[in-house]
Amino acid sequence: MPLDPTFEAIKTADPVTWPQVPFDARPAAREESRVEYDIQADTDVLIPMRDGVRLSADVFRPSAPGRRFPALIAVSPYTRQLQRTSIVDGQNEGGITAFWVPRGYVHVLVDVRGTNESDGDWDHMGPTERQDLVDIIEWTAAQPWCDGAVGMSGESYYAWSQLMAAAEQPPHLRAIFPQCAAVDLYRERYMHGGIFQRGVGCWFYVVKELNGRKPDLRGVERHQQTIMGIEEPFDGPYYRERLSWPRLGRIDVPTYVNGSWRHVGSHLRGAFEAWNGIASSSKRMLIGPTPTPRKPMGAYHGEALRWYDHHLKGLDSGVMDGPPIQLWIPGLDRWRGEHEWPLARTAWQELHLGQGGTLTPDLPPDGSTSYDYDPSSIAAYRGGPAVAYRTSPFDSATEITGPLALELWATSSATDTDWFVTLGDEAPDGRTRQLTNGWLRASHRALDTARSRPWQPFHPHDAAEPLVPGEPTAFSIEVWPTSNVFRPGHRLRLEIASCDDQARLGDAHAALPIAARNTILEGRAHPSRLLVPVIPKERDS
Repeated sequence: MPLDPTFEAIKTADPVTWPQVPFDARPAAREESRVEYDIQADTDVLIPMRDGVRLSADVFRPSAPGRRFPALIAVSPYTRQLQRTSIVDGQNEGGITAFWVPRGYVHVLVDVRGTNESDGDWDHMGPTERQDLVDIIEWTAAQPWCDGAVGMSGESYYAWSQLMAAAEQPPHLRAIFPQCAAVDLYRERYMHGGIFQRGVGCWFYVVKELNGRKPDLRGVERHQQTIMGIEEPFDGPYYRERLSWPRLGRIDVPTYVNGSWRHVGSHLRGAFEAWNGIASSSKRMLIGPTPTPRKPMGAYHGEALRWYDHHLKGLDSGVMDGPPIQLWIPGLDRWRGEHEWPLARTAWQELHLGQGGTLTPDLPPDGSTSYDYDPSSIAAYRGGPAVAYRTSPFDSATEITGPLALELWATSSATDTDWFVTLGDEAPDGRTRQLTNGWLRASHRALDTARSRPWQPFHPHDAAEPLVPGEPTAFSIEVWPTSNVFRPGHRLRLEIASCDDQARLGDAHAALPIAARNTILEGRAHPSRLLVPVIPKERDS
C-alpha cells in the first residue's frame, strides 16, 4: 500500500513539514547553503570505539570527490535504516538526509552500542554511551570527506545524545541543535513526581521490535527490567549518570534547544532546563506548536540550516539576530521574541482554592473538599474521581505563559497517595482543552530548598516519608510550563486526582493501588493556592 503523498514529500530537499522557522514569516537569507550536490552513500560503515567495539553507521555525503564538508551526526537505538524511509513512525527522527546532503553537509547515522548491527551491550545513555559519542564525533572529524566541523541532528533520543555529547566536550563538536530533548531521566521520562510512567513500556517494546533481528539484546532487556520493574524508585546513581542535567554547565558549544508545548510529560521541561543550565554564551531556544505533519520528523530544518550555516560554515545566515528565545503563543497563534525564561515582566498571581470549586485571587473562608479514591474502580481506570477548581470567566483575553506551582494542603486516610494535577482552558460550553500537568507522590514531598524556586519546587526524590493519616500536610507540586491566551468567557480549570486515565497508554502512570479518602484543605488556615504566570497585555515585539 503506498504511503500518503504528504508523508512522501517530507523526506525531500524541501520538506513540507510546518513550521520550518520560528517566525511568522521566513527571514530574508543573506547567505545560505543551496541545493547543489547529489548524494553518495557509504552504508554499513564500522566505527571503532576506544575499547574495540565497533558501531555500525551509514554515511551520506555530497558527491564531490576531493572536497571536505561539515558533518551532522544522528545517534539512536532506532536502527539507522529506518531513518532513510518515509515510514510514519515515532522513531523516524534522525533528520532528513535529502535536505542536508544536497546543501553540502555529510549526514552520519549511527546505531548505538548494543543495537541493530552495532557490537556490545546497550548502555541506555550511560557513561559508556557518552564516551562512544565522543569517539563517533572525533572519528567523523578525521575522515577525508569531513572538514573537521561537526554538529548533530534529530529529536528525542537523537537530541538527548546531542546534550550528552556536548557535555563531554569533544574537540571537534562545534554546535548542536537538540529538538525535543529531555535532560532529567528520572523527573522527565520515567518517574514523574516519583510516580512511574507506565506508558514507557510501549517505548521499550518498540526498541526491542526495531532491533528484533539482533540475536543478543541483553543490554536492552537489562535496562527494561530496571525501569519496568521499578528497581530504582528513587533518583540515585542509576539516573544521575544518565542524561545530562548534572552536566549542563559543561556545555560550552553553541546550542539551540527547542521543544513543543504539546510534549507535556516527556520533552517540554527539558528545553527550559537546558536553556537555564547550559553554560554556553551562544545559545537560543524555540518552543513551538505541534508540527504538521508530526512524523517523520521534518520540522525546523530551515532554522537548523541557518544555525549550522553560521556555526559550521561561517556564513552570514542571520540566525543570531533578534531575541534569543522564540515562543509560539497559542491563542494568538503567532511567534514572539523573548529574552529570558521565565519572562521578566511576568505578573505572578496566586489563585486560591476555595469551596464550591472556586479559584480566585481572594483568600476564601476555611473549608475542605474530599473525594474517595478506589484504585479498583472503573472511575479510577479513567482517571477519577477528580476535584475541579475554576476561575471566573475572563473578561478579556488573558495570557498565561511560564512555569506554574501548586501549593496543596491536604489530608489523607492512607500513609501514601498520589497527586495528579491537570490545568486546562475551559470554554463557556464546558469543553476543556488540556494545557499541562503536574505530579507528586505524597511520600516524595521533601524539598531541596537550594534548587527550588517559587515557580518551580524541586524534590530530591531520594527517600519516602509516609504520611500521618488525617494530619494536614503541605505538598509543593511542580506544574510543567505552558502558554495560552484565554479568550473572554473562558476559564482556567484546575483538576486534582489520585490517578490518571489508563486508556491513554503512552501517558498512563502506575498510581498507588491504595484506597484513600483524600481531603483538600482551603482557606486562611491551610492556604492551598496555584501560582500562575500572567503576562501583561502584549507590547510590540
